[in-house]
Amino acid sequence: MDYRDRIKTLGAALERPLSAGAAESLARFAEEVALWNRKMNLTAARKPTALVEVLFADAVVLADEEVVPRDAQVLDVGSGAGAPAIPLALLREDVSLTLVEPLHKRVAFMRHAIGKLGLGGRVRVLERKLAPGDAALEGAPFSLAMSRATLAPADWLALGLEHAPRVLVLTAAQEAPEAVNATASHAVSYALPSTSATRTITAYERG
Repeated sequence: MDYRDRIKTLGAALERPLSAGAAESLARFAEEVALWNRKMNLTAARKPTALVEVLFADAVVLADEEVVPRDAQVLDVGSGAGAPAIPLALLREDVSLTLVEPLHKRVAFMRHAIGKLGLGGRVRVLERKLAPGDAALEGAPFSLAMSRATLAPADWLALGLEHAPRVLVLTAAQEAPEAVNATASHAVSYALPSTSATRTITAYERG
């Protein structure tokens, strides 16, 4: 089974079927990650099925317009190897994204992948950290901010609300945080096919 078949299987398992074109685009990204992973540690996932799940499960759910509204200007903090932000850009041609990542080798990979996949007009990468109280970033204003496994959920929510009126908090074992000056407006839960572990994406709106 190649990446395309694994990606289509993942979409079906998440009850979000993917077209052949979407699977092809995502597979090209997976191939680039796998290639660079042989030279540097982009992600701990090495086997194809595990790599597909790590790269794409969250993005497939994020692609729902109830989660990421149409024409969103997205800030993604702690982008790592580019997931789920780059896959989201592949699945949603209406969305533009600014990716923030401090590690140079990951930034180099993401910029390579963005160019290879023809996303340069909608996706940019900033090589830096983001801390509370920082000034507005290049690409602001953003309509939505998201981050995966970069900060504790409550800490990320507070930081995200400094930069966008809508913030997505991705949680696994943790509870979704309570917010001050924000309201949880939408939540979606889903199970990772390999482990049946539940993940939740909660959207908060600045009050």
